[in-house]
Amino acid sequence: MNHLRLLLTALLLAVLATICALAQTPTTSCPNNPQDDDLIAGSTCDQYNTLTSGQFQATPLIDGSMQDYGDLDHNVVSLYGTYGNNEKTASGAAHSHYAQGSTLAGQIAPLCPDGTTNCSDASKAIVFLYIGFSNTDIEIGGGSSDAWDNQDPHQAHLNGQPCSTLCENLNNPDMVPAWNQLAGDPTIQQSLMYLIYSPSTPLVGPHVVVFNGALGGQTLSKWDPTSIGYYAQSGANCPWDHQSSLDSECNYVRVKNDLTRNFYTQTDHYTEAQVQAVFIKTADSFPQCDLKKLYCSPGYTEPDAYTAERYLGDILRYLKCCKTNPYGTPPVPRYPNLKQVFITSRIYGGYGNGTAHGCLNPEPFAYELGFTVQRAIVAQINQTNNITNTDPYSGQLDYTVAPWFDWAPYLWASGTNISPGNLLNWCDSTTTHDPHCANNPGDVRYGDLIYPNYFGDHIHPTANGQAKVANQLLRWIQGTLPSAQSYISDWLGVGTSTPWIQK
Repeated sequence: MNHLRLLLTALLLAVLATICALAQTPTTSCPNNPQDDDLIAGSTCDQYNTLTSGQFQATPLIDGSMQDYGDLDHNVVSLYGTYGNNEKTASGAAHSHYAQGSTLAGQIAPLCPDGTTNCSDASKAIVFLYIGFSNTDIEIGGGSSDAWDNQDPHQAHLNGQPCSTLCENLNNPDMVPAWNQLAGDPTIQQSLMYLIYSPSTPLVGPHVVVFNGALGGQTLSKWDPTSIGYYAQSGANCPWDHQSSLDSECNYVRVKNDLTRNFYTQTDHYTEAQVQAVFIKTADSFPQCDLKKLYCSPGYTEPDAYTAERYLGDILRYLKCCKTNPYGTPPVPRYPNLKQVFITSRIYGGYGNGTAHGCLNPEPFAYELGFTVQRAIVAQINQTNNITNTDPYSGQLDYTVAPWFDWAPYLWASGTNISPGNLLNWCDSTTTHDPHCANNPGDVRYGDLIYPNYFGDHIHPTANGQAKVANQLLRWIQGTLPSAQSYISDWLGVGTSTPWIQK
């Protein structure tokens, strides 16, 4: 009987490995990959490439004092629009939203794979799922290859410039660490997974699973499973599991398969029922029109910040309810125990301006994505508190149709200028003369500086940029962020006797 059980277990693992092979078709985000989803031939970005590298400067939302951005809709420079920068110290609707997040933090507890608590303690887990595009993937899990791998004969010139590649995640069957490092590159990538799980005692609780579901090229439209979602709109099959019936939910099916792949006991694998918090960091691809209408390509009138807000609204409603069920059965929530969603915007993208690959996410679009997040949060605050909501882009986002969501750490800073609010700045290979960037070859991918045929896109983070983001996220979960956003750690339970991030 024991032999039969072992045989069945082996067969199950083989099946799961096959599923994983389909679900995890390698996707990289580097200049050496002509099939990169971020670099589709024929995309245009002539209008905003009139900005030169590093030229765009603005006030980070976290440092704003509710001044007018100067666009046609008078967007407000702060994290919460007219509510200011701090929900905890605000009164009325904004504080109620903060309090709701704190209440939900107290409800997160380890769950069994079926979503109940009717199992042994060893079988319980809290999955903290991170989703997004290539930058997110590099920052959370690290890369297993560098830019121009196997092409540039001077590969040492490219050390510390990781590509977006698959992360193994915790308790993977490959018996390797949960984070990526690149053999042959002496740079130790300080990704979030590395920072959390490389110490002998992990920096989160024994039940908490920080799980990387991000992947290169997976911009906002590809996480939007509604009728305007990328795969549904294009008619393309899911590239990871080839099930055309699930086209609009490709990324979520991939994440489900990845969760299922990782066994943390002999019989238990992670499940969607254990996902209780989600982190989102991504953007819309090939932005074409800015809020001030200064850099709009011909034929484009809706600012990309608003297009991104449409996608984000769709995604949030989907996270609440529901995935498509086969055979005509009623839809059910994909993450039935989801309590909190945290969202952040991009790092500085101005070094991509004026380059051949400035289409990715240059300025002012990277900066203006902060207004996307701000406006969606304010819409939820207003709708939940029966305040007139005049935002025509987010759609309905009150608690009846969307999960509670709010800011994760705000990461944008104005180039080399250090933001007082997050103490960050962003350097490029062209800014080493700046005293704030001394001895920093670049936080964004600069390529081979000696042999320029092996170029960088100046958008994706290097190991230096990765470490800046990962350290900010680590400070968030440990409650040591700078004062301007320190209170958001309350939503993880930090400071209470039983913070969920340490359960």
